Amino acid sequence: MSNKSMCRRTSILFSVLLVLSLFLTPLGPQLHSQAARATGTVKNRILNVRSSASTSSSIVCKLTQGTKVTIISDTTGDDGLKWYNVYFAYNGDAKEGYVRADLVTVSGSVPGSSSGSTSANAAAGSGSTRYVKPAVALVRTYASTNGDIRSRLERGTAVTVLSSTTGSDDKRTWYEVSFTKNGTTMKGFMRGDLLVETNPGGSSSNTTDVSGVRYINVDTALIRTYASTNGDIRSRLSRGTEVTLVSSETGADKALWYKISYKENGSSLKGYVRSDLLTQNNPGTSSGNSSAGISNQAAAVKPAVANIRTYASTRGDIRSKLSSGTNVTILSETTGDDGRKWYEISYTYNGTALKGYIRSDLVTIGAATGSNSSGSSSGGSANTNTPAVAQVRTYASPYADIRATLQNGTKVTILKTVTGEDGEKWTKISFTQDGTLMKGYVPSSMLK
Repeated sequence: MSNKSMCRRTSILFSVLLVLSLFLTPLGPQLHSQAARATGTVKNRILNVRSSASTSSSIVCKLTQGTKVTIISDTTGDDGLKWYNVYFAYNGDAKEGYVRADLVTVSGSVPGSSSGSTSANAAAGSGSTRYVKPAVALVRTYASTNGDIRSRLERGTAVTVLSSTTGSDDKRTWYEVSFTKNGTTMKGFMRGDLLVETNPGGSSSNTTDVSGVRYINVDTALIRTYASTNGDIRSRLSRGTEVTLVSSETGADKALWYKISYKENGSSLKGYVRSDLLTQNNPGTSSGNSSAGISNQAAAVKPAVANIRTYASTRGDIRSKLSSGTNVTILSETTGDDGRKWYEISYTYNGTALKGYIRSDLVTIGAATGSNSSGSSSGGSANTNTPAVAQVRTYASPYADIRATLQNGTKVTILKTVTGEDGEKWTKISFTQDGTLMKGYVPSSMLK
């Protein structure tokens, strides 16, 4: 064999060994610190691997169910949840990125997940004050990520540490804390790594105090729990709604957001809205494709039950369910996002004056002989103490998202009773809707 041929074979063998070493050894010096690292197996059918611990960051790649990854470390994302920094083989290349911890099954010990905290928070004593570190942190009913969500606290919120314990599922340090929200003193459990000794400065380090009055300039603006389109939807405000500016900041999407205060159904609330959804001058309550020619017309509901939506779309939350013959007043008409004509209406529901949207084909123009309030459900006669429709929330708070709407007489299974974010008694229930078993929370006063 010639020297030239021998060198070629040696070169090929070296290249093969070099490629194999990428997958048989850790990526970089920092990964040599532990001989055996924790591994994870993808749970979902498809899992997005992100460039940072945030659902707003770019997607590095998508992994299929059963794919193995090696866990470098864990961290708290801007959503307040635990994420893993991972590396793995992908299409012949070695890649690194971030995945949500609850989307992989872990084998082994994750670096930094010992029972002790990685910061000085481990030494927090009873009565000491700590501050929320991420944009939004979850407060649980007990020391586990499986605990129900009692509340969501924004960055910079002060809490008082009552005691510490080791989490039942992740071996981290958890704190039982007390805090005040919406004027109510509450208690719950928080992961120690979500709290810091020094106030990080409001909901974001780039927060600026502002003031003034603005108005919603779109048909429906989503008000979020923090400055990101990933934030939970707190409210949907219609065009022309007046809001008061509290502060401004740059969101995770690099857009300008305002923290605002506003009134909804008689309650004072706060939330976040993108600046481009506000205007200094009141644009009026009707949208550009609305018609005022049919305003203040009497009408009546046609079908047995009609859904009244929060905006002109079948995707809008159900505000009420009105029975056939219920009298309503048409305020204006508009074209919904489905291309159909919708009416904004006012009506009386359980003794309360409300507004909402209904498809035009579901009403008859002209007054009816029916009642001005919703009728009883098919389950029996109306009950003056129990609402005809109950909104099931994702957690025990009137500000939580609506999971489902149940009619009067619907049978549910009671799981437990808790004190809600508003200081009132709430009941966690399970129920079947459209063939699906679901769970959520309703005010205990709605059950009998």
